[in-house]
Amino acid sequence: MSEELEIFLEDCDDQLQMMENALVDMQSNGATEDSIGAIFRAVHTIKGSAGMFGFDDIVAFTHIGENLFDSIRQGDVAINEDMIDLFLLCKDHIDKLIEVLADEEEIGEGQRDIGEDLIKCLNAYLADEAEEIAQNSSEDSPLESEIEIISLDTSSQDIGIKWHISIRLEKEFFTTGMSISSILNFLNKIGKILINCPILYKIPPLQDLDPLIPYIGFELRIQTQASYEEIEDVFEFIANDVNLIIFEEGKENALASLVQQREEEGLIKELIFANLAQENDFKEDLNPVEKFTELSQDTSIVNELAVVSKKKSSSTLRVDSAKIDILINYMSEMVIANSKILSLVESEEDEEKEENSELEEAAQHMKELLELVRDGIMDIRMVQVGESFNKFRRIVSDTSKKIGKDIEFVITGGETELDKTVVERISDPLVHMLRNSIDHGIESPQERLEKGKPEQGRVDLRAYPDAGTIVIEIEDDGKGLDKDRILAKAIENGQVKEGESLSDGEIYKLIFVAGLSTAEEVSAISGRGVGMDVVKRNIEDLRGTIDISSTQGKGSKITIRLPLTLAIIDGFLVQIGNTKFIIPLESIQECIELTAEEHDEMAGNEFINLRGEMLPLLDVRNLLKESPSHSDRQNIVIVYFGNKMVGLLVDELLGEHQTVIKSLGDVFKHLPVISGGSILGSGEIALIFDIARLIEYKK
Repeated sequence: MSEELEIFLEDCDDQLQMMENALVDMQSNGATEDSIGAIFRAVHTIKGSAGMFGFDDIVAFTHIGENLFDSIRQGDVAINEDMIDLFLLCKDHIDKLIEVLADEEEIGEGQRDIGEDLIKCLNAYLADEAEEIAQNSSEDSPLESEIEIISLDTSSQDIGIKWHISIRLEKEFFTTGMSISSILNFLNKIGKILINCPILYKIPPLQDLDPLIPYIGFELRIQTQASYEEIEDVFEFIANDVNLIIFEEGKENALASLVQQREEEGLIKELIFANLAQENDFKEDLNPVEKFTELSQDTSIVNELAVVSKKKSSSTLRVDSAKIDILINYMSEMVIANSKILSLVESEEDEEKEENSELEEAAQHMKELLELVRDGIMDIRMVQVGESFNKFRRIVSDTSKKIGKDIEFVITGGETELDKTVVERISDPLVHMLRNSIDHGIESPQERLEKGKPEQGRVDLRAYPDAGTIVIEIEDDGKGLDKDRILAKAIENGQVKEGESLSDGEIYKLIFVAGLSTAEEVSAISGRGVGMDVVKRNIEDLRGTIDISSTQGKGSKITIRLPLTLAIIDGFLVQIGNTKFIIPLESIQECIELTAEEHDEMAGNEFINLRGEMLPLLDVRNLLKESPSHSDRQNIVIVYFGNKMVGLLVDELLGEHQTVIKSLGDVFKHLPVISGGSILGSGEIALIFDIARLIEYKK
């Protein structure tokens, strides 16, 4: 698959998502000028891009949709709920067509039938518009031209405006993999090319010729009903690889108008149009191609053209995420190598250290630079969660409509950034929990009214940073969890012993146990007791946590905490017994060094008094089966996760450490408080504490 085709597919995905967001917004808030315009632009962009690649099926389908939304935009057709539902189905169909392209397969008959049915529905709205125009116009009204909107036949292009298009290929054009013939073919579809004159220019001496550089341009005259913007859109995918001039023939002051409109495209317009403007007007007997050919042979102009800037480049660079992953792996190895250098320098004798002070200085400087590079690379992987969250609007809308519930879906914190891998892996669990909230949480409209609640239910999806983690919350104002039923079901399944005393929080957490469901009947959406255990496992695989709180009759809230990234973190190195451990730096509140007397006083204590606040004190030696400490001095590291805080007893504080997280497989599976390992400069392996699970263990 070519790079351009990949860009086309990605762009289509973006356009379709914008289209879906606008349509779902219409369902909730009604149609606005902005939402109608967004949908029209999305369909129009997909049609133009598909045409340039020769994807006629997509062009044919989107052409009809574009015409209908153009009529809506002009106020000729009133949009209604049925039309919104129809366009959501059209969006799904375009999605399928693009999916077929990505898989390099043929469109199946079933999908073609769906497309034809949708076109009939779209045409019905356009036919209604044409009929209304006929009724409101005189007998000589050009009804046929209105009805022609329904047809894709563009063979008759004898009417329309004549445009002149001047194309100069840039040096990099051949490296894009694009073909100028595909562009010319698409121009022929939207109009009729009257003149196509190739121009050779900037040709160097024979010995300097480069076979990869195009020394050619084209002067075209096209007659079409398409607008300036529609013609310009044909060149969208090669806008940065051509110098392009488009102007309408037969208009005076074309120079002044175009320079004002497209001033940022550089000096080339001024140079060429200044020469053309010497003519008082554009006459039919004046052949612009001849004039441009003459200009292209003018060496003074050619030299000036060489320094003309191209159309403004996009500030966004699309990079395959796999390449970033490779870069992160290299970065990780560099961090480990630098740690080894620092370790070797620090292990030298004092005299050698003095001699190698410059080496130590350079190693420290490299460490600082690596931290900057690391932060830069990790920042590239960060994406706003809003893009992923917005995709859930359609799911909430379709699900609530299917089960006859009216639900307001509110997203906040969409600008919060999270590692792309985490965002992708959290998507399915979030969908499952949202569906549960809609199906089990929110009551039916009638039930809500009987309880004195608004008929419309509400589901909130929030994201915000907190204490070095990202918190995602799903909250509904439904009936809440029935703890008595959950407990009874757990006892029935043998997951809880009869008479066992559990707190409310512990009862609510039983919904994450496999096979436990309190649903009275199984629906197509949920109720089989399969899923919440998988959700919990997926969250924990990301080194995250999931909690649930609920008030019966008022609603429930699920809280997920996730690490910002999965690759490299700032850590703090400590020693407990004979083993080194790493505590994520973002989880440390403070470190306390105990004197020998304080150490003796603390012996056997399970709590520490920290400035009047009693905190649990955790000695992990018993859990980790480490040998007892023989040191007279010990330290306490105060760590926190969310609003929970504990003190960890450690033997030595060894300082900050750039930590490359490595998976330990099943080696420490029996110790859930260990989330991974990291290779130190000395070659030793340090174990990374999972603070959330440590706190949970102490609790």
